[in-house]
Amino acid sequence: MDCFVFAAAGKYLGIEARYIYRVADDARPTPVPLVPSCHVGIVYDRGDLFDIIDVGRLLEKESCPPPDKRPYVILLKWDQRKLGLIPDRIVGIKWIEDTNTSQTVFTREGHAIQMITPGEIWKILSDLPYGH
Repeated sequence: MDCFVFAAAGKYLGIEARYIYRVADDARPTPVPLVPSCHVGIVYDRGDLFDIIDVGRLLEKESCPPPDKRPYVILLKWDQRKLGLIPDRIVGIKWIEDTNTSQTVFTREGHAIQMITPGEIWKILSDLPYGH
């Protein structure tokens, strides 16, 4: 399968490419009140509304460089849900064997890529306290 790889929170993360709607370089999130610090805001893109999440802040639970220093947003669509991820850096597309059922895969260069699904990200977000 094709895997979209990006760096965040000091790790390489991979998402199946079929979930990637597009990578936006012009997204300007509108802030939303009473959400966790990893929730940067919302973006209206081509008729769809996306929640924008700073992946570094989500995974490390601490402050990362301001999102305006990292202009790319990975827009995901799955099961009628939409989410935008701000990575520290986009690595690219890697081919991963479908037979690998592990959560971590390794590239030829020896880099560990932690596979994550949009649903797992959504679950992490839904467990965060809102309104505080």
